[in-house]
Amino acid sequence: MKFRAVMNDGINIKEFLNVISTFSRMQKNLIINVQPSKLILQIESEAYDGQYLWCEIDATLRDGFFSEYLMDGIDSEHNQIYMTCLAASFLRALSYVRNNAVEYIKLKLIKTHMPCLAVEMSTTITNDQDVLTPKIQHAIPVTVVPRSEWNQYEMPLEVEYDLSIAMPSAKSLRTLLDKKKNLAPTVTLYATLNDELSLVVETEVVTVASHYRNLKCVPARKSGSEQDVNPTNLSEACCRVDTKKLAALFETLNFYDVIMTANIRHEQALNIRFDMRQNAFVNYILPATNFE
Repeated sequence: MKFRAVMNDGINIKEFLNVISTFSRMQKNLIINVQPSKLILQIESEAYDGQYLWCEIDATLRDGFFSEYLMDGIDSEHNQIYMTCLAASFLRALSYVRNNAVEYIKLKLIKTHMPCLAVEMSTTITNDQDVLTPKIQHAIPVTVVPRSEWNQYEMPLEVEYDLSIAMPSAKSLRTLLDKKKNLAPTVTLYATLNDELSLVVETEVVTVASHYRNLKCVPARKSGSEQDVNPTNLSEACCRVDTKKLAALFETLNFYDVIMTANIRHEQALNIRFDMRQNAFVNYILPATNFE
């Protein structure tokens, strides 16, 4: 097995740090899935929970997120690598770039006395006499997942949704959800083909609704389908989810330039997709809860 990837665009490096930072606050363990055409980062989900969070980065464009990307999986039939590590360890290895510019970051799977993901970065330090280009290196212990256990990390990529609606700014939602999480354990999101998104919390004594208008809402297409058909005739879709789990995601977000879209499967699931630059996106799925 081999894996090597290089990032040398400063904004992409910061975005990669932000993804790892977000994931480390959501879950202790990080799963890294290396495929020939993409790199997938995901949190470890409990089977009963139904909550999924992952980031998918296109690796096919040399002028994209990665300037170099080489991999060789476990065999020709199963040309992938799954490995797990502590998200906090990955974040510590990248922490230097939070406040400092680097020329590149290189990721490489190595084996010393145990499998490790090597993280190397180079920076430039200038003083009155010299220009130094020191290299900073970390080795993150990883567990390579055997082929027989890959199914534990499969994600629901073929979910069918009813309505898809653009979302307001992350800052606006962060402030709103921070208030609503103290009012009720669940929040219901309503999307309508009138281009309106509503977030509603209900208690025994009060109902609080917040409305966003003039957001583009369209019927969602069947996942993986190329047919120009709508899978639903619903004009409104809603989903009640855990308020604190939804708020926790927006509390940790810190992307530079992102387009957010909510996909709702009526009374069953909420999917929020964050499209970043250079063919990378983050997907978050929350199942419906306590819906009557």
